[in-house]
Amino acid sequence: MGPTILRIAIPALTIVGVHICIITGYGTYAISCLALAAALHLFLSYQAGFDRRILFILVGILVALAVLQVIILQGQHDWANIIALPPVLIHGWLAWMFGSSLLPGREPLIRRFSRLSRGVLPPELETYTRRLTVIWTVMLSIMTVVSLLLGLFAPLPVWSWSVNVAMPIVTASMFLLEHAYRGIAYRHLGKNTPYHTLRTLFRPDTWIAQ
Repeated sequence: MGPTILRIAIPALTIVGVHICIITGYGTYAISCLALAAALHLFLSYQAGFDRRILFILVGILVALAVLQVIILQGQHDWANIIALPPVLIHGWLAWMFGSSLLPGREPLIRRFSRLSRGVLPPELETYTRRLTVIWTVMLSIMTVVSLLLGLFAPLPVWSWSVNVAMPIVTASMFLLEHAYRGIAYRHLGKNTPYHTLRTLFRPDTWIAQ
């Protein structure tokens, strides 16, 4: 199994693991699934020689998750609220990444993805990639708010089915449908498969490029 397949499989299996922990009554160990995923990404990134900034970020995430897991196991805080926190932070961070890339003088994030994937961005995709960045920003912002509200007010199983099952399905559907549309509307530009895009997303220069 190649590194790209592993990087795709890790978050998918992690979400499944968190959901299973919660619906089977072992929610106190859900953070451990996230910590294991961070550790695996750190190992793969180190093996691939990723930029030190990425390694430091992954180390920080791993340490933070380990601390949260200890706090939960010690029963010092409401563990359900702590488990609900990571999706809010992840969706919020992604929404900020997409949204801030729309500021004047910045490159829209989808444009960057397409440029890195294709080498040279066709002029036809300039406006399209900016609009698509706006759409992803809005969608991720909505997910951030919904994740927060469900974490505060919904029973934990309801939160898990919504955040760990429904939201990944919506995200994957959006990703695949957009590629299907682009493949039809811009077929003259050549194929750009979902797998090819995912490979770009896991490149070390994708998220830190200026």
